[in-house]
Amino acid sequence: MIFDKEPTNWSELQDFVGQMFKECGFKTEISKVVKLVRGKKEIDVFAQEVSGETNLKIIVECKFWEKPINQETIHAFRTVVADYGANIGFIVSKNGFQSGSYEAIKNTIVRLVSLKELESEYYVKWKQALVKKYMPFADKLFPYWDYPGKIPKDKGIIDFEKQKLIHSAYNPICGLGPEDQNQDGFIRKYPITVPIITLIF
Repeated sequence: MIFDKEPTNWSELQDFVGQMFKECGFKTEISKVVKLVRGKKEIDVFAQEVSGETNLKIIVECKFWEKPINQETIHAFRTVVADYGANIGFIVSKNGFQSGSYEAIKNTIVRLVSLKELESEYYVKWKQALVKKYMPFADKLFPYWDYPGKIPKDKGIIDFEKQKLIHSAYNPICGLGPEDQNQDGFIRKYPITVPIITLIF
């Protein structure tokens, strides 16, 4: 999963969803006001794909209710999704949905999910974006910690003790590679915590 803890309130749920889409590489806005056919509406999370050809637009409604979401709320959200012209709409619920809710979204672009279900759906895209973001750093650090002792482009040489420190601190980044972009097989444990160290060369 992407997050190692559960949100404790509605604001955190909204922030978690926004953070996830942002880390997936989407242009993301929280509490975005959009124009609809009949006036304006504030959307909890708006995400737009900027790297693809389709410019996929996603809107998300976050519900931290103590009870399942009712059909009236779902029908209202369907109208917002259709009026705005989104490609897909998610309602993320803490406590599920009332009976008949899934029938209400049949043949629509609205999805009813928990936060964990949303994380699962976007996990591969999130992981690929993580690799794309940090691989340049890994490439720069690689010569300094690679065990065969490759010499960096700047011809710099570091002693063994400093090399061990770099390895322990930055191994998570240096370990990123093409296999992290695969959907099957290799699985790395996330989140990765990268300690920061200061070295004097």
